[in-house]
Amino acid sequence: MRRALHVTSLGLGTLILMTACAWGNGWNGHGTAYTASNGVGWYYSAEDRAFFSTPAAFAVSAEPTLEYTFVPTCQANTPAGAGGICTTALCSTSAGEPGVSFWQFSRPIAPPGSTWSLQDTICVPGEQRVDLADIEAQVRQVIEDKFREIAEPSIQLAPQTVGLVNLPLLAWTQDRGDVRLDIEQPIPGVITGSPRYVWTWSNGSTAQGPGQPYDPGVSPLEDASSYVSSVYERRGEASVTLQVTWRAQVTVPGVAPVDLEPLVYTSTASLPVLEARSVLVDAAG
Repeated sequence: MRRALHVTSLGLGTLILMTACAWGNGWNGHGTAYTASNGVGWYYSAEDRAFFSTPAAFAVSAEPTLEYTFVPTCQANTPAGAGGICTTALCSTSAGEPGVSFWQFSRPIAPPGSTWSLQDTICVPGEQRVDLADIEAQVRQVIEDKFREIAEPSIQLAPQTVGLVNLPLLAWTQDRGDVRLDIEQPIPGVITGSPRYVWTWSNGSTAQGPGQPYDPGVSPLEDASSYVSSVYERRGEASVTLQVTWRAQVTVPGVAPVDLEPLVYTSTASLPVLEARSVLVDAAG
């Protein structure tokens, strides 16, 4: 997140209103009003599990002969501009609120082009808070409302209706692959998610992956690793439970991706398993 504040003083001891900073280099001006040129920026506090918008405005004490610039306290930042908001720029205000730590630089207004000098370090509270839990709740709601195939993963079986003792049962599901969702509320960003498939059969065997339908060219007896399969040695009811765990992240412009709580969805399918019996037939009728 690249943000810097730059102002000049209005008079001796004046409290100058500092408005939300622009991307890139600091502003130049002499007592003018400053407005954010590129919207609201955000930073993330892992301790609070929340995003905070950079402050829209704050006030500092100013001298009439000086101009000022403010950049987040990241090692790469200079008075010429902010290279980013880093974790070291997060701070706690005197009131215990999460905030952004800024270096306050100053230099004489005249002559122009004087060297900046570090004057102070200040902690400014964030303006808007968005809890990660609110983002997680919205993502879950969107998926369950609009992507039922994710919230209710389907299971296909082969054979479809009846299994046989000592012969493989196959299971598979549609592989959704990675998913991307663009969100605007409660914060603008991108949600990305990757699925992990885990199968548990009622006889205790397990498997991972989406599985695949039966391929006549690949025998499940000779190459069981190509399938999600299990063999039952006794007649009875066979069931399989599929658990799909979506590991998701939210990416907000200017902020490194943040992990969300995994989304977990399950489905179960079953079928009877019978024992095949030999029957003698009189060929002569």
